[in-house]
Amino acid sequence: MRALFSLLTVLLTTGFFVVGIVYLIARTFGQIAWNPDSKAFKRMLDALRGRLQTLKAELVPWDDEMLGLLSLNRVNERKPRWFNPFSSGQITTIYQEPVVAYVTQQTGKVSVTVARTSNREFVFRKKDKETEIWLNGTPFGLFAGGALLAPGKSAKLLARLEHKPDEVHSSLILGNAKAVVLSNSEHAGGPNPRAMTLMQELDPESENIALAMALLRLLS
Repeated sequence: MRALFSLLTVLLTTGFFVVGIVYLIARTFGQIAWNPDSKAFKRMLDALRGRLQTLKAELVPWDDEMLGLLSLNRVNERKPRWFNPFSSGQITTIYQEPVVAYVTQQTGKVSVTVARTSNREFVFRKKDKETEIWLNGTPFGLFAGGALLAPGKSAKLLARLEHKPDEVHSSLILGNAKAVVLSNSEHAGGPNPRAMTLMQELDPESENIALAMALLRLLS
């Protein structure tokens, strides 16, 4: 009996040791994989882009009118499962045309989303309350505390979001003007709610900012 007890003790101790080693390796690899400067992160982005191929092929071409026609509706959604930590789908216009394809992978408090229109790609890396944004592979901004800041040491203020969770709309401030009103998906009504209302004509940079903020809110 003592021999059997000793054997069980050794087996359990060995098992806990192996599990601990595997956990540490997985945690270390996870930290590397989610580091934007690592090769593992770039490989993960390539894998996410691969998952978008079918959804991207169905998108309607993006034109100058699409920003104001973007809706809050998502179609062809796939939720994450136990062995498949990905969610994906498409966002449509108010006329039910698919114009944005997206895929998200989340581990713990960190998530990475790749969202594509027919002519541009956004990458959102969200960790805790901060979100890093890339546009077409180039750093675009950091969103934190309601402010969208330009990348780099200058940290220029690109936009400010005046948002209250219980309100139907939020104001996106560009410069000193309320340029866009973003809809809150949790309070939107009607079958085809618009994602935003444009309060003024936007230049290409402002359009990228408005679309980035709309997608960030919708896909978070």
